[in-house]
Amino acid sequence: MSAFPDVGFTSMTMRLRSATAISSSPFTYDQQVYQHQGVCWEAEVTLPPLKRGEAKEVEAFFAALRGQGGTFTMGNPLHDTNATGTITSGTRNSTTVTATVGGAEVGDYFETNGVLYIITAIDESTIDIMPPLRTAISSAATMDFTLPKGSWRLASNEIEWNINQASLYGFTFACVEAI
Repeated sequence: MSAFPDVGFTSMTMRLRSATAISSSPFTYDQQVYQHQGVCWEAEVTLPPLKRGEAKEVEAFFAALRGQGGTFTMGNPLHDTNATGTITSGTRNSTTVTATVGGAEVGDYFETNGVLYIITAIDESTIDIMPPLRTAISSAATMDFTLPKGSWRLASNEIEWNINQASLYGFTFACVEAI
């Protein structure tokens, strides 16, 4: 797994996709919600205009991925805090873990075991997170709040870029969490 090239982002759209279904009665409009355990990160990224020298590295990076076959690490470049933390226990697929945190706030992103999480609630020795915990944690696991990253793969087997008259290259791509 390789790291995404350090060329910066012009824009980034991140989302959490949840496997939730809902059905409504056609007679009473009462709703029944089915909350399944699946939740994953998705993103669309636009890179700044790149000159040929910078673009070559990005072209080679995408070519080496071979579509959805390869994975890479990437995070939101604006989520960087001085918080600290350790998850002391948590079961796989849980959204509540036992942890000790210092300086962390709701909405902070962190990385544990190569997975990107967001804090949704803090209550003394427990925190709520999304997506659900990918692996069980039975001994202390560090929560890295310094430019946390996750594992990603392209959302499509096709990647494209454009080149304009000023010899600037443009890249926009979609990716999903590699689970």
